[in-house]
Amino acid sequence: MNNLLMAIVITMNGNPYKARFMDVVNANYAWNYTRGDSLITVGIIDMGFDFFHPDLRDVLSPGYFADGAYHTEIYEIVAHGTMVASVIRSLAPGCSELAASTGVIKHKLLILRKQFDKEHPDGDIRLFQKEMVKHAPELTRFAVKWQNHIERATAEGIRYLVDHGAKVINISGLLKKSSELDSAFSYAAYHDVVIVIGAGNSASKYEDYPGEGLKNIIVVGAAKLDDERWTETVNGIQQGSNYGNRLTVVAPCESIVVAVPHEERFYKADDSPMGPEDMEFSSIRDTIECGATSLATAVVSALAALVRSVRPDLTAAEVVEVIERGAHDIGDPGFDPYTGYGRVDFGKTIDIARRWSK
Repeated sequence: MNNLLMAIVITMNGNPYKARFMDVVNANYAWNYTRGDSLITVGIIDMGFDFFHPDLRDVLSPGYFADGAYHTEIYEIVAHGTMVASVIRSLAPGCSELAASTGVIKHKLLILRKQFDKEHPDGDIRLFQKEMVKHAPELTRFAVKWQNHIERATAEGIRYLVDHGAKVINISGLLKKSSELDSAFSYAAYHDVVIVIGAGNSASKYEDYPGEGLKNIIVVGAAKLDDERWTETVNGIQQGSNYGNRLTVVAPCESIVVAVPHEERFYKADDSPMGPEDMEFSSIRDTIECGATSLATAVVSALAALVRSVRPDLTAAEVVEVIERGAHDIGDPGFDPYTGYGRVDFGKTIDIARRWSK
């Protein structure tokens, strides 16, 4: 058993509620047939990764690095990708992982937010929003540059991962339809690669994802362990899993054990593309109370990798259909825009995959 799986077992044994995650997705039953095949590579597109984390260094390989971006090793750049990679590692431990790092451009909004928090320790979100009006022109320019960078780097990352053998590609960040991304999604479809994307976290209807009409795409929403769609209010702002007619399935996002950057040096910086960093390092693993659609997406990417491990002959479109049919219906009967085809069930899905007849 690898260290991350051991950490999951230890955490679960100490908290019955956290143990429900593995029970809800029915992973242990699926593992009777496969824990993944090293010939199945999961590509992961994210800002950055802790490649030498003890739980990841044997399975996660560096691949694409976007030009014109900072790839600084600080928590805010590498943590998200590290967490996503660790969820896939824990649920499909036998599969390989290949990273595509988008990096970041200088994050003007986050830098301003950190300056505001330092100067106004008791300031609330409304005061911050009022202050940001003064910076509207430069923030508008930043937003355009950020969107253009993410779009280009993601499209290039998809093509790189496809060309280097990925069978599943995980993209946890919300994507907006564009000609560049549509072209990259079509490239993946032509090469029979499953793309798994996050639905987004604004608790709103959203259907403007790239790749409309393609059969190789899974759009993932987030659910709670009680199979209710995830929603919550943070600092007066409504958050939750996006919904719409392009949603495919949902996956639990609560109480997931993840790997986080494993050395103290990631947690402090006098300056960086994301501003100064001053965080406390406590452990190389953490239990995320709510991982939103980002970690739900990683759960489904792991499932897609297990399906391709047990049935490598299935096409990308067939893998998507198997996952749809294997989902546990938790909303209105059949497909519905809030939970898609339902919450993923690893065991049922692998059973369907094993019996699938061409």
